Amino acid sequence: MKSFLNAAIACLVPAAILSSAAAQPTSRVSEDVLQQFAVAHDRIDIGGGRKLNLFCMGSGEKTVLFDSGGSDWSVIWGLVQPEVAKRVRACTYDRAGLGYSDPVAGPRSPAAIVEDIKALVGAAKLKTPLILVGHSLGGFNVKLYAALHPADVAGLVLIDPSEDRVAERVRTRLRKRFGESIAARVELGDADWMRRLTAHYANCAAIAEKGDLDPASTTYKRCSDPVRQPLGPAVAAERARIQVTKTYQVTQASEIANSVYADDRGDAVYRTLFTPGRLGARPMIVLTHGDHDASDPIDAASYQSYLWLHTETAALSRRGLQRIVPKTSHNIEIDDPDAVVRAILEVVDAVTRASGG
Repeated sequence: MKSFLNAAIACLVPAAILSSAAAQPTSRVSEDVLQQFAVAHDRIDIGGGRKLNLFCMGSGEKTVLFDSGGSDWSVIWGLVQPEVAKRVRACTYDRAGLGYSDPVAGPRSPAAIVEDIKALVGAAKLKTPLILVGHSLGGFNVKLYAALHPADVAGLVLIDPSEDRVAERVRTRLRKRFGESIAARVELGDADWMRRLTAHYANCAAIAEKGDLDPASTTYKRCSDPVRQPLGPAVAAERARIQVTKTYQVTQASEIANSVYADDRGDAVYRTLFTPGRLGARPMIVLTHGDHDASDPIDAASYQSYLWLHTETAALSRRGLQRIVPKTSHNIEIDDPDAVVRAILEVVDAVTRASGG
């Protein structure tokens, strides 16, 4: 039995707590290419002496910029970015305190992350308007970026994006379709799940404050993102090296504690920002994972919530589309990277046609 938030932030939950039922694909990206994701690239000074890691591949008139899900960094795009880079310039970056980027004091809220992206785009002189791609919490980040800095954005692809004001937006429909009890259990379960997850990662950060985690320990397994086998051994080794550190653990805890799910202080603003048609006619595709248990009433209701929320997010653009990717878990970019590549290139083509390029 899963809840909406259980699935929606599954990328944050270590393998010791959750495991994906989706099949692990065989990578068609060479090990030599995947190894490029296991090192730092261009560390861009975004001000105040703080640097963010930026990794760009390919060339072209259009630039695609990726933001990863919670607890993750540019390595998660190892099966997607090289394929997109065959057509356009494709850039991934690491949020502050993750991967190869410098940490920063203060809460890692969506607003703070958006300001970092804006600073990175300017400092790296990335060609705008960009096509933004975001997974999970990164999907919310780039949606917020597009609403706040529309001149910088030509199109978007959101991969199982996190959503604002979940209960508010689906409560009435859940009650009508599934009944009062199921609707209440979904909403209360989501709230409880979020409280437990926030406390869990706060505890991980507190332990790491005393020294690096032991990579052989149960604590490490519970406090780290799971190994993604298709990304290869070099990436797996770097995950183990980075995820034991205080910097990673503190950042991970801060991002979830200040996320759109755990902190509702932005809701009043989100309510005014995310209205139908807000993003005009920008090409936009929202991908939703396909795996769920239709026989479980809670999972069925939660999955329907996903569809409603993602369809609403797609409606931010008059040219927005929402699609289900069959046989995938929350990490669609791992389970079916080709579906993600196709969506990105479809948006690239639509942007190119619109600009007369």
